[in-house]
Amino acid sequence: MYYRNFLIIFLSTVLVACGAGETRKLTTEEIVYGPRDKARLSQIKEGGTFLEDLFKGDDNNETGSGSFVSYNNPLWKASLEVLSSFPLVSVDAKSGLIITDWYTSEKKPSERFKITVLILAPDIQVDSVKVSVHKQVIKKNRWVNRNINSKKPVAIERQIIQRAIELNL
Repeated sequence: MYYRNFLIIFLSTVLVACGAGETRKLTTEEIVYGPRDKARLSQIKEGGTFLEDLFKGDDNNETGSGSFVSYNNPLWKASLEVLSSFPLVSVDAKSGLIITDWYTSEKKPSERFKITVLILAPDIQVDSVKVSVHKQVIKKNRWVNRNINSKKPVAIERQIIQRAIELNL
């Protein structure tokens, strides 16, 4: 009795599976992405996403940091030259951002520094460059953040601007 019921169910399943239904080959996009993902993908291909519009920058707007920084910009070159003695972690010409790795001097191995330079405008002006310096000291085998003298970032900004002026001549 058990085998008979099993045989009937098995044969019914095989017959239904072998039905004359319409089959077609799916594309890779149809297999991987669902309907929501397909809509997003088509929007990305058209270039109309919010994030793309946000980071692309407006060509008429010079206050954003999107499209004006180039390899030929004197501030960009000067920033790279001033920070050339530090190990660099990130250098992004499109956003105008340079980030150094933590740097420890031989004189004071118990403290380390990290420098971030952001080029805000293509013009060689005091407010075109923003420098942030981060300091950490070691306490009980852990690196702890410390405040830094505000004169150090200003001194680096001045070095960058001075070098940019020299490069622009």
